[in-house]
Amino acid sequence: MDTKKMHLIAIAVTLGAAIFPLPAHPADITEAQVFEWWDDGTIEADEANEMLTLLDEGRMQEACALAEIYANEPCETDTRAPLEDGEFAGNNTAGSKTAGKNTAGSKNAHKPSRSNPAGTRTRSKKTPRHYSGHLSSKVRFDSAGNVTAHRKELLFNFHRATLRLGSQELLTYKGKRGEAHFGQISTRELHSAIPLDTLWGTAVAASFKHFQPSILLDTSGTASAQIAITPFKKFSASAAYWYGDSGHVHSTKKHSASLSLAFPSGLIATWYQPGEPTPLIHFRLHGRDSSTISWRTTGYVHGDSIPLQAWLSPSIATRRFWTTQNISIRAKDPLNTRISTSARILSPLHSDSISGRLALDAESGPPAIRIGAKITCKEASENCRQTIYQGGARATRDFGTLSAALSGSARTQHDRADASWSRPRLEIGASVYESAPGKKNQFKLSLVAPDALPHENLQIRSETRLAGEFLEFSLIATFKKTGRGKVRPAHAQIASKIFF
Repeated sequence: MDTKKMHLIAIAVTLGAAIFPLPAHPADITEAQVFEWWDDGTIEADEANEMLTLLDEGRMQEACALAEIYANEPCETDTRAPLEDGEFAGNNTAGSKTAGKNTAGSKNAHKPSRSNPAGTRTRSKKTPRHYSGHLSSKVRFDSAGNVTAHRKELLFNFHRATLRLGSQELLTYKGKRGEAHFGQISTRELHSAIPLDTLWGTAVAASFKHFQPSILLDTSGTASAQIAITPFKKFSASAAYWYGDSGHVHSTKKHSASLSLAFPSGLIATWYQPGEPTPLIHFRLHGRDSSTISWRTTGYVHGDSIPLQAWLSPSIATRRFWTTQNISIRAKDPLNTRISTSARILSPLHSDSISGRLALDAESGPPAIRIGAKITCKEASENCRQTIYQGGARATRDFGTLSAALSGSARTQHDRADASWSRPRLEIGASVYESAPGKKNQFKLSLVAPDALPHENLQIRSETRLAGEFLEFSLIATFKKTGRGKVRPAHAQIASKIFF
């Protein structure tokens, strides 16, 4: 490509920054965003399936971490201490809600009533016989209409007991002085700062002011004893001893021990197994100076082997060092400008190589028109030979309970080695969001031309979400058209939840 064409593309991308938006930075990622990154080629199929599986199982923190690793997109989720009363720092188990939100009767807590006509959330006392629950199903399809994943759940809340059937079978009792779990037990039930594999068994925990002892007995022979100490409201420490099958043919037993510390700025957890020179270490740190600057660091360090009871994403398990960092600066006046930088560092097992990616993005403007731009260095170890340039804008307007938005984006990649620019990827989209008492609905449609030639290659993405007092429904679908071919489905997901 000659210099003149290169300059024309650079000008087009620069103008795109004034017209099209960057993707928003949500608190948590959704399946729709994973599908979007998959369709755009930002992540591979196996990476997308890995993230979708974590979302299915409610492991939001792990999914967020992979979003930063694979898609280089900031993803903020709950980073509170793991052992606060009623909260969990570990990732949720299969089919569970986000930590801290799955409380008995949470749906009915905001229904309109005589004492609460507005239907706002209150901490009203429940009668001893109060019960609630839901029936949910989530199905994903491929381009041939085959089911690639299907998760279902039937949940009952009885005062202090919860019965979960379906993808996870679990009976839980929580009282003021302790809790007990029977069935498929994992990270959430054991209050673990390091993700755990699913175990079939019984876990019992008690609470004596600042001390919380607990035990676990698994049908496969795994046993664990744990003691947690919470001397202060926002500080806790936990130590656990593990004894279980090593997984070898001769069923040898192995001992291991874990220790975690949680404090206002995050947590640090380590798990040591005798015979392994390097323990498994997980750290999650964050900070905030008022609302001006914030930072976040997440990482894992481990050796060739990890404790059998631990569950790590394949991308983490195959790397001895794995970390992401994000720093964001925000100036609310006058245009609510935000500038952030993110980086990732990876080091595979059995290799001395280090891989790094850097990104810088900014957005500014009132809600009526937000403008943004982003620059990504795909590989720092190659002196940023390949660089991605993005730009865009988003216009939003409110109409009573309705909020409508128009958006678009442009993205291209420059390869410094052969001085070439890729064809820009163009996207335009429209969305409508309705928020009214008792319901929240969203409709979104996007048209994408991956090679700036919509007549040759076109993607159509749609997202519908309906949420009411008794029903939630979502449909996410992507259609593709190549050349003179017909519009065909690429993948889709249907999810529904009925409350009672």
